Amino acid sequence: MASYADQVRRLRELGPRPSGSVAHRALIEDVAGELRALGYVVHRDRHTFKGWEVSRDNVSLRIASARVPLSSEWPYSGSTDAQGVTAPLVLLDGIRKNWKAAAGKIAVIDVSNIDVPAKLFINSWSGRLPFESASNPVIGSELAGTDLAKARRAGVLGVVATWSGLSDGAAAGQYLPFTRDYQGVPAVWAPESQRSAIRAAARRGETATLVLPARTIPGATMDTLWAVSQGGNAADEAVLVVTHSDGGNVVEENGHIGLLALARDAARNSHDRTIVFVYTAGHLRIPAVTDRGQATTAWLDAHPELWSPDSDGLTAVGGLVIEHLGAKHFRVNHDTGEYGPDGSIEPELLYASTPQLADLAERMWEGEAGGGPITVKPGALVHLGEGEPLFEHGVPALALVTGPDYLLAEIDEDMVDLPSLTRQVDSFRRVLQYLAGPTDKSAFGVVRRPGNLRKLLAGLRAVWYVVSRR
Repeated sequence: MASYADQVRRLRELGPRPSGSVAHRALIEDVAGELRALGYVVHRDRHTFKGWEVSRDNVSLRIASARVPLSSEWPYSGSTDAQGVTAPLVLLDGIRKNWKAAAGKIAVIDVSNIDVPAKLFINSWSGRLPFESASNPVIGSELAGTDLAKARRAGVLGVVATWSGLSDGAAAGQYLPFTRDYQGVPAVWAPESQRSAIRAAARRGETATLVLPARTIPGATMDTLWAVSQGGNAADEAVLVVTHSDGGNVVEENGHIGLLALARDAARNSHDRTIVFVYTAGHLRIPAVTDRGQATTAWLDAHPELWSPDSDGLTAVGGLVIEHLGAKHFRVNHDTGEYGPDGSIEPELLYASTPQLADLAERMWEGEAGGGPITVKPGALVHLGEGEPLFEHGVPALALVTGPDYLLAEIDEDMVDLPSLTRQVDSFRRVLQYLAGPTDKSAFGVVRRPGNLRKLLAGLRAVWYVVSRR
């Protein structure tokens, strides 16, 4: 099996892996080959969907004949022909967009990179949180109140979204939002450095040309892989090890490096419980695989016999979810103005869905600089990452889903700290040995999901925060 460094290098060679792309399918085949080489029977669930892709070199925005630099395209927004759409700009502010005011025009909207208190979306087992707040652009893009499908129905010809509160370096290549279905209106992201000029042009009603020659692929495909390592004394109980395959850079997603390391251990060493390795496809195209939750939901729905206590097969008593290994922390260097690694590691976001697993992590997870981890409790509103389906289905799990602000950016940078990646994989290794060992499943705890009242109150707090900020 290739070294960790070689596997990271392979990701950089492949480049961005949007769902169903050539690079995405190539990585899936890499992992399938590695699993087969370890002696596993590799099973596949194929997903067929309408893909969307565009070459960034062909995307452009011109205002009054001057070309405007862009950050990225809005995935699955829409498309134009090679000449683009030409129309007056109109400024639409506020959470509730009056799309009708932009009928026959190109709308300009503003999206803030909101700094959200951590306590709004994660809870604590110990009274501590790994960070006080988060300003990941994923949050801003999801909370902007932008419904391009409504824009299309109102007759809007295109949309330009300007970033606010996000450096140009951090905005570059952002593949956001990634949870929407095809919208039918071409849209692009513009960096904050262009915000004032674009908004001023929209106030004047200047004419712009937006070119986004994306193509749709009705028969795009991607495969979810899974393989089973048979247990011994408790073979009817299962531990699920999950990651996903699609991603835009070497951090999102490199979880297969950990999955393969654990699969190699399981192939070489006996274990009491059966281990099921799940390599999910569709994390960046969730609507293509499921109408609820994260992409692993589709696999759980398709294979209850491998995890559900209501089936005649295996019962999952624990799980591990491996995402975003070894993430370096990036920031803007105030001396040079450049955006890049600052020499530190991104704070780990390590979910434990039961207090017993939080205690287990305290004993077995090695944190940065040899310290213990700060495990978090899933929030009432959201469990980030592919650990969410396990939480919603009552499977006790530890899930690493660290969220640097470049996470969804399609960029090629030196993002992975190999010693941190190794430390995290070794921590997962120790936890899996325990979960798949002889300890009674009662030691893993029972998942307690939030009730409707708690969800309502959490939702009201989040809405109040967003509204008050605006």
